[in-house]
Amino acid sequence: MQTSTLVILGVIILLAVVALVLIAARSSRMRHPALKPLSPEAQDRYVSQWDRIEAKFVDSPEEAVKEADALLLAMLGEREHPLAGEKLPRRMRKARDVATGREAGTEGMRQALLHYRAVVEEYGRPTEHVRERKPDEDTRREVAG
Repeated sequence: MQTSTLVILGVIILLAVVALVLIAARSSRMRHPALKPLSPEAQDRYVSQWDRIEAKFVDSPEEAVKEADALLLAMLGEREHPLAGEKLPRRMRKARDVATGREAGTEGMRQALLHYRAVVEEYGRPTEHVRERKPDEDTRREVAG
């Protein structure tokens, strides 16, 4: 074989390996961690705490959003979720962005609480396998603002 043929073959093999590595990395990011299920008592506790947070929103939206974030971190931690920033649920990262962004007034806090609620509904269910909802699957109730 000629040298140029070997070089071209080597480049093709290298590109194939790089493509496989990128595909594997992407699929591992998209997988959800295996989470420990919540006990019925824990589910009840988180639901009652969430109801208290939503009720507090009318009088103190900023405090309610902070408490919602803390509640979700506690719930995810109890389910043994890896709490690294990029591994947090997409909606939780979105809630944090909205709550701290330029639109962080009452409307931003309301939007953040809606995102947090979606995470509570998704990860607070008594299931072994958890997946994030797609945007068209959202079932949201509005929060008075």
